[in-house]
Amino acid sequence: MSTATVVCLAAFNHLLGQATWARERLRPHAGRHAHLDLAPFAVAFTIAEDGTFVASPADAAPEVTLTLPLADTLAALGGGLEAVMASARIAGSADLADALVFVFRHLRWDIEEDLAKFIGDIAAHRLVEAPRRLASAATGAFGEETAPLIGRAENERFARDIQALEAGLSKLEEQIGRMKGQGTPD
Repeated sequence: MSTATVVCLAAFNHLLGQATWARERLRPHAGRHAHLDLAPFAVAFTIAEDGTFVASPADAAPEVTLTLPLADTLAALGGGLEAVMASARIAGSADLADALVFVFRHLRWDIEEDLAKFIGDIAAHRLVEAPRRLASAATGAFGEETAPLIGRAENERFARDIQALEAGLSKLEEQIGRMKGQGTPD
């Protein structure tokens, strides 16, 4: 099994682990084989009983093939998974293709949940919210010419968020350092 296959399956299964609805949508297709062509590499996978993906046996014929040319995929990334999947070419079983495309289009990474495991719930929430607040403040600041760029209270809140972010990142770096020191693989 190629490294690309291992990495892709691990990433997809991580996202599926955070999305019960997606696993439920895939469970009726358990045992069916699919091929995801992400030129220059490809992933042949089978839907497992629990709705996750496992590597397909070498002799398994895919019932559906999803082709995402690298150039199209990179160009569409700015539009999110919806845009990436809109550029996909699909061949094979319609019902399996429909289930897979729906799941791929709607899967979202819950980064806050993953960060919380390392830095705690509050710090993870603040870390994820800080860019949103900054974007919102920037939009508000540039949306009206008469509005002040950032009010004092918002500026103070932003400064606190930055401090929380720095503290959270420090904790994360310490935990990663401890994990590396224990021989935990990257």
